[in-house]
Amino acid sequence: MPFPPSSTHETNGHGHAKPGFMTVMAPPSLVDQKDEVDFSRLAGVFRRRAGVFLGVAALSLAGFTLWHLSRPPAYSGSASLLVEPVTAVNAPGLETVTGVPSPSVSSLDYTSQIRVLRGPAVINPILAKIQQRYPDITYNSLLNGLNIVQEGESKVLRISYSDPDPAVVAFVLNQVVEGFVNYSVQDRQGELRRGLTFLDEQLQEKWQEVAAIEGELSEFQKRYDLVDVNATSESVTQRLNQMLADQEQLRVQLSSLDPLYENLREQVGFDPNTAIRVANLNESPTYQALLGDLREIEQTIATESARFQADTPMIEALTDERQQLLPLLEAEAQRLVGSAVEAETLGYQGSVSQTLMQQLVDTANEMQVLQTQDQAIGQAVQQLRAEIQRLADLSRSYQQISRELTVAETSLDQLLASRQDLRFQMARQASPWELISPLNETSIAETSNLPRNLLLSTVLSLLLGGVAALLRDRLDQAFHSADELVKATQLPNLAGVPNAPALQKQPLLMVPNLSATMADVLTQNQSPHKLYTSFSFAEAFYSLEANLRMLSSDTPIQVVALTSSEPGEGKSTICAHLAIAAANMGRRVLLIDGDLRKPSQHLIFGHPNRQGLSDLITQPLDDPMDLVQVIPGNPNLHLLTAGARPPAPGRLLSSRKMQQITEQYRRHFDLMIFDTPPLAGGMVDAKLAAAHADGLLLVVRLNRSEQAEIQRVLADLGNTVQAPLLGLVVNGVPHSRQSGYDYYYGYYGRPRVAAGINDG
Repeated sequence: MPFPPSSTHETNGHGHAKPGFMTVMAPPSLVDQKDEVDFSRLAGVFRRRAGVFLGVAALSLAGFTLWHLSRPPAYSGSASLLVEPVTAVNAPGLETVTGVPSPSVSSLDYTSQIRVLRGPAVINPILAKIQQRYPDITYNSLLNGLNIVQEGESKVLRISYSDPDPAVVAFVLNQVVEGFVNYSVQDRQGELRRGLTFLDEQLQEKWQEVAAIEGELSEFQKRYDLVDVNATSESVTQRLNQMLADQEQLRVQLSSLDPLYENLREQVGFDPNTAIRVANLNESPTYQALLGDLREIEQTIATESARFQADTPMIEALTDERQQLLPLLEAEAQRLVGSAVEAETLGYQGSVSQTLMQQLVDTANEMQVLQTQDQAIGQAVQQLRAEIQRLADLSRSYQQISRELTVAETSLDQLLASRQDLRFQMARQASPWELISPLNETSIAETSNLPRNLLLSTVLSLLLGGVAALLRDRLDQAFHSADELVKATQLPNLAGVPNAPALQKQPLLMVPNLSATMADVLTQNQSPHKLYTSFSFAEAFYSLEANLRMLSSDTPIQVVALTSSEPGEGKSTICAHLAIAAANMGRRVLLIDGDLRKPSQHLIFGHPNRQGLSDLITQPLDDPMDLVQVIPGNPNLHLLTAGARPPAPGRLLSSRKMQQITEQYRRHFDLMIFDTPPLAGGMVDAKLAAAHADGLLLVVRLNRSEQAEIQRVLADLGNTVQAPLLGLVVNGVPHSRQSGYDYYYGYYGRPRVAAGINDG
C-alpha cells in the first residue's frame, strides 16, 4: 500500500529539494522479537525446515521403539505403612523445650525420614536377609528398584519395588516392610529414652540456675536495704511531687509580693535599709532637739521679718544662727542614715510616711523569708531527684534479676511437665508402624505398557523434531518473510517481488514494449504458468512505481538509487523491471547503469556497451543525450549503460561532472533510476551515487540476506548517506497461485489467448 507523505522537505546537497517522507535517516537496529508466540512464524519455520523436523522425529521414534521392544517385561508391587497414629494424645511442650519430637505429635519430617530409610543403617540388615535367597541383589540394585513416597499430605508411606521377576518383587517387598516396622520400634524406643535423659539433665541445670538467681536477689536486697525497689521509688516520687508543689506555691507568693514591694519603694523613696535608718533618725533625741531649735529660729525669723528689714542686725543674727544649726543637723542625719540626705526633710516624716516605710520593711522581710524557703526546697528537690535516679539504677538491676528468676522458674515448670508427659508416653509404649495394605502376589502387576509407551514416544519424537527445526532455523540468520523483515528493520516495504525461476533462462519477464492496458501486459505470455508469473511479477513493479509516486505529495521523487547488501539479490533485474513499469505508465524514464565495476543493464536489454556513463564523465561531450539509448518499441524508456570500466569508479561518481550530468538529465526525464553496486566489502559506489539522488531503495532477498549484514548496512547508511532511505524492496517473496488467478480472472476477466493456455 502507498505511504502517506510527510510535510517536511530536505535538500540533497545540490540545491534540489528532496521529497518529504516518513522514513528517518538512521533506521533503528534490528528488533528482537521476545516473549511473543507468533504461530504464523512457527508455521513458516516448520514449512522451511520440514526435512529436519521429519528426519529428527522419525529417527527419534525409531530409536524409542527399538528401546521399548528390546526391554524385558517389568513387574511392580507396593505396600502402604501408617507411620503416625491417626488419633493421638498430644504431649504439649516436649518438642518446644527439649527439641525431641513427641511420638504422638504429627511433626514427622517425611523427606528426612525417607532418606533415613534408604540409608545404609536401615537397608543393610534388610539386604542381608534378601541375599540369603537372592545373592545377586546388591545395595545399589535394591535402591534402584525401591521407591518410597508420602501419599499426599497423609501419614502414610507408600513403598514399591520393581523387578523383571514377580517372585523377587514379592519377597523383597515383604522383607523391606518387615525391616521398616522393626526400625520404627527401635527408633521410637530410643527416641523416648534419649528424650527422658535429656530432660533429666536439663532439670538438674535449671534447679541450680533457679537457686543461684534467688541467692543473688536476696543479696541485692540486703546490700541496699530494700525490700521492694518499686515501692520505695514510688514513695520518693510522691515526696518529690509534694516538694515541687510547695515550691511552686512559694514562687507564686513571691510573684505577688514583688509589685507591692516596688510600689512601696516608689512611694517612700528609699530602699528598706534606708527606711529603717530614717525611722531611727526620727527617734534620735539629739536630732529632734536640733530639729526643734531650727524650727524655733525659723519661726523667729519669720516673725521678725514682718517688722524689720532683711539687712537689720537682728535678722542677720538669726540667719547666722540658723546656718550654724544646719551643719549640725546634717552631720547627725548622715551619722544615723549613712548617706548624703537633706537633714531638713528627714525630720518632717508624717504618720503616713512612717506607715509606708513600715509596710516596705515588712514586705522586704517577708520576701526574704520566702526566698530562703524556696532555696531550701530546691536543695531538697535535688536530693530527692538524685535518690530517684539511684533507685532507677537499682530498679533495672532488680528487674533484671526478677526476669531471670521468672524465666528460670517458667522453664523449670515446663521441663517438669514435659518429663511427666514423656513418662506417660513411655508407659503407653508407642505403637510401631502399621501395614495398612494387603501384600500378596495378586497385588503385583506388570508395569510395561507398549501402546502407551509408543504413544508417549511419538509425542516426544515430534517435540524433538520441533526443537531441532527451531534450532536449525535459529542458526539460519537469513530473513524468510517480508513481515519479519519489516518488523526487524522498521522500514516500509514498498514492493514484494515474487519468485521468478524463469529469470534464470531469460533476463526479463516484462517485455520492454509499450503496452496499452494491464491485460495486454498479462497476456504477452502464452502458458498458464507464464501468465500467472507475469501477472504477479508485473503487479509488484507497478505497485512499486505507484508507491514511489505517493511517497511525497509536494515534491515528486525524480531520481532514485537502488542498492543491496550483497551481490546476487536481484538489484539490477529489479531496476530494469521498475524502469519498464514506469515507462508503461507514461513516464519518461532513464535507467542509468551506475555499477561501473560489473555492469549488467546492457546485458539485460541486449544493447552494446561501447560508450556510457564513464565516458560521459571522462570525455568532453557537447550533449549528454548523445549516449542515451532508446529501448525499441517503448519511446518512454531510455538506457545509459556503464561504459568503459574506469580505474577509480568512486572518483567519477563523486565528481562535479557527475553532478552536472544528473542536473541536465533532470530536465529531460520524469524518473531516473540508478543501478548501483552492492554495499558488500566496504564499497562506497552506491553511497556516492546516492548523493545525486532524491532517495535510496534497499533491495533485500528473502532466504539470502542475513540479519547481521542488513543491520550493518542500515547503520552505515544512516551515518554516511545524504539521501534519505525510502524503504525496502523485498525480492523472492513466495506467492499464492490460487489467489493470483482469482484476482486476475475476477478483475480483468478471462483473456482470450491461445488454446494452449486453457488446456494447461
